[in-house]
Amino acid sequence: MMDNLTRSSRDRQIVAGMAAVFPPELLLAQDALLRYAARCVPGAWPDVQSVLRFARAYCVNPQELGAMVGIISFRLTPKGKLVWADCQRHPEVVARTNPGTLSRRVLRAYGCFVATAALVEGARRIH
Repeated sequence: MMDNLTRSSRDRQIVAGMAAVFPPELLLAQDALLRYAARCVPGAWPDVQSVLRFARAYCVNPQELGAMVGIISFRLTPKGKLVWADCQRHPEVVARTNPGTLSRRVLRAYGCFVATAALVEGARRIH
C-alpha cells in the first residue's frame, strides 16, 4: 500500500508531466475554462455546457477537457448517448462509474485531475 508521502510525490510528478502529455491547446483551454468558471458559472466550477463551449473554441476534445476538470463522459452502450458525470456536483455518480467504460484519453485526463486535486487539497490542509 502507498503511504501519503509516496502518493504526494507521485501526484507532483504527474502534474509536472502534464505539459509533456497534453497538447498546449488543451492546457490553455483548461486554464481558460477554470478562469471563466470561477467568475461566471454557479458554484465557481465548470459545468458541461462551459466544457463544450471551450472545447469548441479551442478545437480540443470535449471529453478530454471535461475530464481535466473532473467531468467524465462515457457511453453506456457502444453507440449510445454520451453521458456526463460531474465529480464536483454529483460525486456519487462518478464513484459508481466503471473505469472500463471510459476511453483512455478520459482516464488519462481524469487521472491528472485527481492528482492535481489531491495536491491542492493537501496544500489547503497545510495552510
